Amino acid sequence: MDKYEELIKVFSDILKESQDYHIAHIYHAGYVSVVGEIGVTNHESSATFFIDEILDTPEKMAESLLKNWRWQWFYRHKQDIGKKDYKDIQNLDEDVPDDLKEDYLHQLQELEHKIEVILDNPV
Repeated sequence: MDKYEELIKVFSDILKESQDYHIAHIYHAGYVSVVGEIGVTNHESSATFFIDEILDTPEKMAESLLKNWRWQWFYRHKQDIGKKDYKDIQNLDEDVPDDLKEDYLHQLQELEHKIEVILDNPV
């Protein structure tokens, strides 16, 4: 298993939870993050997707996956944060309420450690 696949495996649960963020492998382009939604109206499916970024290194993929994790955490706890709008989701780290901060930072550090192990492991 290569580093890309290992990273996807670490984030597999959060990727299943994501409705508008996906990882795809495109022939000749490699891994990409895809943003968009699938909708069903009147028994017809519709989809609007665009390639957000080309993940040309495992480090870039790890950064993108971690950003998505932050967004998913934010969506699950939006009522605790308020109606804040983030241009850069990493700013969320500063706004996590004290009663959630310990758990949030623990989860974040756990993921960062898993990423570090994967990226530091020679293939």
